[in-house]
Amino acid sequence: MAVLPNSREQMIAWFAERIADWGANADKIGITAQQVADIAALLSSADNSLNGAIAARTASKDATVLYYADADALRDVGADLIKVIKAYAESTNDPSVYATASIPPPAAPSPAGPPVKPTELDADLLLPFGISLKWKGSVSQGAYFGIWRRVEGEANFSLIDTTKAKAFEDRTLSGTVNSVEYYIAAYRDEYQVNSAALSINIGGGSMSSSISMAA
Repeated sequence: MAVLPNSREQMIAWFAERIADWGANADKIGITAQQVADIAALLSSADNSLNGAIAARTASKDATVLYYADADALRDVGADLIKVIKAYAESTNDPSVYATASIPPPAAPSPAGPPVKPTELDADLLLPFGISLKWKGSVSQGAYFGIWRRVEGEANFSLIDTTKAKAFEDRTLSGTVNSVEYYIAAYRDEYQVNSAALSINIGGGSMSSSISMAA
């Protein structure tokens, strides 16, 4: 069984608790006064080094706290200054400002992609002649809607208007129209996403409607 503790600090404490008794009783425990003096000198050196290490450790922790505080202050002020430089580059429309300041320019915006498909297209009859449309969709990132219509007898749908609203009143219908179809197209950049088509039958001041497959 090992007598000395494995920990250096505990080993120093172990010798410190015994060195006085060893010096007073060297002849009774089989060692010489010189051996006691030698081990006492080593104990003193180790204890001084331990105290120096503890002080250095404390100083290092204090220095680290100060370093973090100074670095965080630099980050806060520096970040605000970078915002000023970027704002100046934008306000003057001068890209060379970024190169002069060695600051990367803003990344080009990623393409938004296709718009959200319009859904839940519904209609109400407007008297004497007209149709009120409403639907759900999104106009985020520059999207907008087109209203497409096909009146009975027409072969193809025609774009009758565009809007950023999610409702539209069609008051251009003739009083002789008995049926009409609509669909809503969502646009963004080069993309177009169509809703399902809504077929409407009109007669006697009332109407019925049905949804067909996507236009």
